[in-house]
Amino acid sequence: MREFPWRRWLAVLICVAVLLVGVPLAVALVGDLGALLLLVGVGGFALGRATAPRPLPAAPRKKGKG
Repeated sequence: MREFPWRRWLAVLICVAVLLVGVPLAVALVGDLGALLLLVGVGGFALGRATAPRPLPAAPRKKGKG
């Protein structure tokens, strides 16, 4: 959980970059409908990856006698 804040701001920065650069570029390359379909697909993939459950790390074993 210690690394969470910088990951959040990295995700925000990527989203802003996609909105400012990716959307106009996609519209110029494939038109309005193509850009909409492309960005919905990419956005859905990114949202799915970001919200996918992650396995918890194994708890460290305690060193004891015996």
